[in-house]
Amino acid sequence: MFKVNISAGNLSKIWIRLINVSSLASLGILFGIVPQILPQSHRFSFEYNAYAGNYTQQEISNYARAGLQIERLRRRTYQEIKKQTNQRPPNIVCNRPETIQQLSPNIRNIANNYCQETTNIIRNNNLTIRRFNELKRSYDGGGEFHRQVQQMLLRLQ
Repeated sequence: MFKVNISAGNLSKIWIRLINVSSLASLGILFGIVPQILPQSHRFSFEYNAYAGNYTQQEISNYARAGLQIERLRRRTYQEIKKQTNQRPPNIVCNRPETIQQLSPNIRNIANNYCQETTNIIRNNNLTIRRFNELKRSYDGGGEFHRQVQQMLLRLQ
């Protein structure tokens, strides 16, 4: 299940998770793959269970860039919601309208913008939601793809 969890943890822990686990996060209002903002942890997971077979060097780069951009967006969104509510953000699951509809209007706008921006980030990095999630499954599986993405993340940072 594809989740982007936001919490107010130590910034260095967030950064480490970005590099190790959370480097490539959430996307996608379309195709049923969408981000969630959950305050309990910093980890990412996906709802779409596809597997990537092969990948190109360009896909590695696109995937790493998208993940970094989404992580930055996730942090800004968390801070914006926290600032307005003075508490941890509620669970926001972009492909589950009830989690957004039950929010106050100002927070609902922030959540809708977050969901749309994650989709745009994926597209702007020349990936489809489906392909991003396939690559995420490969990344989560460790191995060569994971190693190459980690190297790319270090270069991008």
